Amino acid sequence: MVCAVVRGAGVAPGDIQRLADQAAREREALIVYLGNDVGPITLVVRGKGIARHKPPATIFIPVRLIAKSTAITAHETTHLLTQGWASRVLKEGLAVYTQYRLGEQQGWPNYRRSVHAAARRWIGDDSVTVRTPDEAAAFRRAGKGDTKLKLAAYSVSGSWVMWIVERKLGGGIRRFLDTLYRKGDYEAALGQHYPALVAEWRAYLQAH
Repeated sequence: MVCAVVRGAGVAPGDIQRLADQAAREREALIVYLGNDVGPITLVVRGKGIARHKPPATIFIPVRLIAKSTAITAHETTHLLTQGWASRVLKEGLAVYTQYRLGEQQGWPNYRRSVHAAARRWIGDDSVTVRTPDEAAAFRRAGKGDTKLKLAAYSVSGSWVMWIVERKLGGGIRRFLDTLYRKGDYEAALGQHYPALVAEWRAYLQAH
């Protein structure tokens, strides 16, 4: 169940209801996929700001994303359902991945690209220095207007998590959550040292 609340946003009631229905369908799919539920979610549509979440069960979507059909409700709902993360790279990477696989609209950070294609695009961009998950810690140093750095960091994080879940764990999302997402120990979770995993991921991106 998703309850919509409007705060100072000029948007038609029908569009609000369609977004609430979308968020409700995504919530149900994510509960099954991630194995967790936080109960009914409140969807707040507002006139400005960015998409974000507030535990335990509220997501915020600005009206401009509704107009552009880039409302990443699955991304923000994922954050609510997966509290207790070991690193922000894994946290945001998982949300990017689930939005791509289970979200009904595509938006930040990959938009019309696949997650891996978006990561390749930024890794090859000399104007930003986000080429590894370590460098995707740029989340923390990016300024308010540094959109390119944020796009690169989110894209690389999403690709990293997608590769781990689908290629290294054979789609085992529960194993990912229990071993790596909440503990951050790559060797224990995947049986390989972190540098070797990064090299393998980079090779995969280049080949695909």
